[in-house]
Amino acid sequence: MLITKADLERLREVCERYGVASLEVFGSSAREEDGPESDVDLLYVLKPHARLGFRLFDLEDELADIFGRPVDLVARKSINKYIRGQILADVRPLSAA
Repeated sequence: MLITKADLERLREVCERYGVASLEVFGSSAREEDGPESDVDLLYVLKPHARLGFRLFDLEDELADIFGRPVDLVARKSINKYIRGQILADVRPLSAA
């Protein structure tokens, strides 16, 4: 997955606007095994006292626009304990707001 400097700047802006403290990629995109039909799996952590609510869908749309493909957003704190190790083994940071 290729991310340009312009994309990184857009990611920082989006993260700031939605109160995202960190954004990380995992899965096939992180392993560079993604294909043209792959989505982008992303872990996020919100800043203290930040809430997304229904804005989660807007965040997904903006991130999909940046990556040019669908995204799957997962809150880092809600990773299933049975697959946590597998997910965290692939994680690569994208943005820290």
